[in-house]
Amino acid sequence: MTSKTVTVKIAAPHQPVPPEAAAGLPFRPVEFDGLTVTPYVQESGGRPRVAYSFRAAGMRAPGGHQRPGPGKNQDAA
Repeated sequence: MTSKTVTVKIAAPHQPVPPEAAAGLPFRPVEFDGLTVTPYVQESGGRPRVAYSFRAAGMRAPGGHQRPGPGKNQDAA
């Protein structure tokens, strides 16, 4: 089994605290707010390759909010 790591830079006004670890999972599940992925060409070394930059505005435990259903107005208060 190969282990992979992804680093996400979080630009939040306060340092986010990861949720508690979930029993029986090999990772700690989280949701990212405002996640963006930016592809770029990394030319270090021999052959150029596509790499990705991950950035988010925040992080929280899964299920921390609900998305509006179909036909719901997201701007309604």
